[in-house]
Amino acid sequence: MTEYDRPYLNFEEQVALMASRGLDCSGCDAAAALSRIGYYRLSAYTYVFREPLALDKQSDTPWQYRSAAFMPGYKLNHALDLYKFDQGLRLLCLEALKTLEVGLRVQVAYVLGKRDRFGHSNREALDPDACAKPARDRDGDMFDYWLRRYHELKRQAQSEDFVRHYTLKYNDKLPVWVAVEVMDFGAITRLFSLLNRNDQNTIARQWGVKDGRTLHTWLLVLGNLRNICAHHSRLWNKHLTYDAGRINPNIVESDLAHVTSELNSKKVYLPLALIAYLVVRIDPTSNWPRALRTKVKQKFPDVPGVSAASDMDFPEGWENEALWNYQPARG
Repeated sequence: MTEYDRPYLNFEEQVALMASRGLDCSGCDAAAALSRIGYYRLSAYTYVFREPLALDKQSDTPWQYRSAAFMPGYKLNHALDLYKFDQGLRLLCLEALKTLEVGLRVQVAYVLGKRDRFGHSNREALDPDACAKPARDRDGDMFDYWLRRYHELKRQAQSEDFVRHYTLKYNDKLPVWVAVEVMDFGAITRLFSLLNRNDQNTIARQWGVKDGRTLHTWLLVLGNLRNICAHHSRLWNKHLTYDAGRINPNIVESDLAHVTSELNSKKVYLPLALIAYLVVRIDPTSNWPRALRTKVKQKFPDVPGVSAASDMDFPEGWENEALWNYQPARG
């Protein structure tokens, strides 16, 4: 294992290093851009401008596919344009994912609460098989793990007036329609995974999906996307951790039909399509699909060798699909 021996460089020296490797840093205040964004963060956007390694070099270092030298014709401004686009894309996604998270809280509380006011903490109100699955690298089963996580979130929310009210007046027990308000996206997704199949399917059908397990898979994908956005990571050409798989056309409505063909399910287009599909079913007044279409179609930067099709897997003619032309209902 090689010891790290790269020297500290100030912002001007970082600019000089990129320029020495062939990146055109003229036309902008490059040092100011690096002081604002950071060399390493920006390198995620300049990486695609670098010369590919020869195949024999790639096999020696399989985690690295490009050399330090930049291909001719690339500018630092190209990376800054990609960074700005990506930043806007993440903010747009967070807006829709907020709607999804709140909507999921409402539906889980509404459906589970009808069965049991305290169903989130009652194993008997949930799916016995899902609850009994071993919790990998943790003590107990998945219900035990869920309960520890829920109590941790409740403890963190103790300063909230509504939590203190229920803690003091009702012996520290929160009904599910209150409890969901202390849950983050990961927690509410975890609780959804423990619901019995009928409850999962009831919620999924509200959102145009005929199978609750499929919706759970989507929630895992979108939770991964949310974490990327919330932590300000690169999204534009990301290879996602979770795989939504192929969409079964028999369990969704026609405006999602175009993504049932072969698409790279770990590229960004598919989860964006899932967001567009779900958000208008949760909030029919939402203009999010059209806003996304405008963002990608009109504002994707003009960078050589980079496109929404090649790097995000947007299919040809995507902007004409009904999914992206949804007419919002009047509020």
